[in-house]
Amino acid sequence: MMDNGGDDVSRDQMIRAVKRAILLNEHLLRRAWGILYLVLALSMFLSIFGTPIIESLGIVKEVGAVVMDTIANGCAVIVILWAFKRVRNTAEITHPEDNRAWSRLLGYRFLVPVWIAINGAVILTIVFEAVRVPLVDLLLHLGVAIYMYYALKLSFSKKIPAEAFIAVASLSLSSIASIALLSVTTSPGPYVLLWGATIVAWIFSGAFARTRPIPEFEEERTGLE
Repeated sequence: MMDNGGDDVSRDQMIRAVKRAILLNEHLLRRAWGILYLVLALSMFLSIFGTPIIESLGIVKEVGAVVMDTIANGCAVIVILWAFKRVRNTAEITHPEDNRAWSRLLGYRFLVPVWIAINGAVILTIVFEAVRVPLVDLLLHLGVAIYMYYALKLSFSKKIPAEAFIAVASLSLSSIASIALLSVTTSPGPYVLLWGATIVAWIFSGAFARTRPIPEFEEERTGLE
């Protein structure tokens, strides 16, 4: 019976250890997503506000603006891949082998081809039908929001963190509202307000995620009571 008791203790300890590993991994994931929010907020700011301002001042031509945008979002992809590298390695230990879809989804084998395809679509639109560039750009932003939501659902075992919901919701709403506004007005005012608020929301989400403390474990807290 003592052996059985020992087996039960070992099994309970193993279950607690696995739960702690998963909880810690999701904490690391949350912080890594925080980097993603901040980097993409900077990328959005440069492409939506920075590049048009520089182009309007005559510092660069249209081709130069496209190159700047490509470099900016390319650097963003590199930082994102770096942010998730440690977490992907940890997930290989804490996740079953048949449940690593999110790890592949956030790896370079997926993100690099997607980045090439997105920039290729933008360049082709500029070359062949420049008038459609705003619509294509907004549809791509909406696609990014959908992709992020799917990746977030795979990253966390329970509900996605509040700051993640704020980031995805703000990007989705701004994209949809901007698409609707394309047929109503060409004034930059509404777009500035929409995307300015989105960038602020993403900065907040990133800062909030990066400052979350390491979570406590319920098993340890209960045992001391």
